Amino acid sequence: MLKLTGTIKKEELKDYTRKDGTQAKLRELYIEPDGSIYPIKVNVSDLELKVGKVGDKVTIDVEIFPFYFMDKKRRKAFVDYYIPAK
Repeated sequence: MLKLTGTIKKEELKDYTRKDGTQAKLRELYIEPDGSIYPIKVNVSDLELKVGKVGDKVTIDVEIFPFYFMDKKRRKAFVDYYIPAK
């Protein structure tokens, strides 16, 4: 588990269909980490979880799964971790 600290830039609710055919909702937060210009999309399955409002600076625990969906199929993705030079 990693700690993500940044500013909430956007929040969305999306509908999707599970493998068993049932409908569900997914909450997506776009968080711009401190010192970065690229927001990170964080999926939140608990729709009632209080994280903050758009514009708030937050620190949350996240888990990383390196995959994405293309043509309704799960594809392997790559994640780079690095220590920035100061």
